[in-house]
Amino acid sequence: MLSPALSAVEGLLLAILCVVPQEADDNLGALVAILKDVDDAAFQLDILRGIRDGLKGRPSVKMPAGWSDVSERLGKSANAEVRALAQSLAMTFGDPKAFDALRLQLGDLKAPLDTRKSALDSLLGARDAKLPDVLLKLLDDPAMRGDSIRGLASYSHPATAEAVLKVYGGLDVAEKRDALNTLAARKEYARALVAALRGKSIPRADVSAATARQLSELGDAEVTSWIEAEWGTARATPADRLKMIADWKAKYSKGPKGSPSKGRALFAKTCGQCHTLFDAGGKVGPELTGANRTDLDYVLQNILDPSALIGKDYQATMIRLKNERVISGIVKAETRDAVTIATENDVLTIPTGEIDARRLAEISMMPEGILNAYTEADIRDLFSYLASPGQVPLPAAQTVELFNGKDLTGWEGDPAIWSVENGELVGKGPLKHNSFIFSKQEVADFRLIFEVKLTPHGGNSGVQFRSVPHGKTEAKGCQADVGAGWWGKIYEESARGLLFPAKGQQFDGDKFVKKEDWNVYEILAVGNKVRTAVNGNLCASLDDDQIAKSGKIAPQVHSGGPMEVRFRKFQLELNPPEFKLKTVEEKK
Repeated sequence: MLSPALSAVEGLLLAILCVVPQEADDNLGALVAILKDVDDAAFQLDILRGIRDGLKGRPSVKMPAGWSDVSERLGKSANAEVRALAQSLAMTFGDPKAFDALRLQLGDLKAPLDTRKSALDSLLGARDAKLPDVLLKLLDDPAMRGDSIRGLASYSHPATAEAVLKVYGGLDVAEKRDALNTLAARKEYARALVAALRGKSIPRADVSAATARQLSELGDAEVTSWIEAEWGTARATPADRLKMIADWKAKYSKGPKGSPSKGRALFAKTCGQCHTLFDAGGKVGPELTGANRTDLDYVLQNILDPSALIGKDYQATMIRLKNERVISGIVKAETRDAVTIATENDVLTIPTGEIDARRLAEISMMPEGILNAYTEADIRDLFSYLASPGQVPLPAAQTVELFNGKDLTGWEGDPAIWSVENGELVGKGPLKHNSFIFSKQEVADFRLIFEVKLTPHGGNSGVQFRSVPHGKTEAKGCQADVGAGWWGKIYEESARGLLFPAKGQQFDGDKFVKKEDWNVYEILAVGNKVRTAVNGNLCASLDDDQIAKSGKIAPQVHSGGPMEVRFRKFQLELNPPEFKLKTVEEKK
């Protein structure tokens, strides 16, 4: 038997080596025996993570000997991650008690959001047959609606299409994309979607080229007929593309070249979610820094005809599952047991045993028509930035008025909760639901400095940024937190939950706070990077390519007991010239 004195790293390696081969399932019993005799939480976590990673892509495995006793012991651990991993593995081993407990967690509106999302991930991974009924009920829960819509795509359920279409009109942009991808995943759902499109309850313009291509892969006569009659071909003919490229080349060559700085700001909103240029941006699509960007023909062809020449790593794969679901995306990883694929709106790990057929598609994952929403001047700016030999500064910083100190002009919120007193923006509880007041203007890169006072100190508030309204009472996007135990943290509302600090990271922003008094708060967001400071002290420093690149600012009053939050002296600076906290620098 392995000694408990063995390092945690060695334990992790042994776990992975023992578990990965399917022929080595019997070795799970040895690992379970180790867990039975070890009390160190860090060691337990490494063994549990190793087992979890080794079994990825295998939704069910025979329960190893001794697991029931070990599971019960780990379930009483003081470490939350140990408890969660033990529960997740219990599901993989087919323990019905674990399924029941996670369904209760998922449906509990009072449970922490990250706990509910973790429960959903475990239930989806284990292919829980009772999950769809829970997900349908959660379509009325703004915090879990998007996750539930995506989860329903994994199941064929007679009530799904009608339920999703019923809530469609009240969804935000991201949730509508989730809904369309779910409805395009199965023939029976797609027929209901086409009926809604024909009846005009869903605008035809909502259907992207990627969704149309996915619908065409279903092979359903009724759905295909609508695509051919209303959408046309999912991709224009080569002759059409060549004409578009020639027209743009002639137009761009004759006119002004545009502003690279303005183009950088446009790139951040249009392309930066997927592509990296000069060390800024996402990593879904290819890196652009070393590309042949000075060649106008190259740029035009890749933007206007992205499917003409597709790099192997970015070629879409069409996967049909045995349960008749169709998935389109880019394969990111593959093992003997599972395929990991990035779709337009999700990353899925699919057991190989569930795949009925797969093929490489002759299309790019990059959406077509990406320039249609922009003016000619915008496009000239973007092309100028793409041709830049190096990074250029963002447009000159611009200070704009966010709050006039007199009334709620420029804001949208409940006047029964939000008001203006003595030049201060005031929000008051108690409330049954969170309340947000949204600025009407949208911002991308910005610096926001303000003063905030929270009474009592135990209350909870914050300021959303790069956010959008979500459902009837919620917001979706990043929040700079205000409240006991939360000052200076970054939380992604209605999405991934706490982003900074990471699990296990030491952090205490409360030590910088003057309780129930005015505090100077700074939020700085440029591209993927966000920093916060309280009273001139750095609190959070986040670099995350998944956060939204633009959106609205929205102060919050959190649900709960009586409280009051006051904001004043707003200073909003757009396109800050450098990524440095102003209040921290001034203190130094």
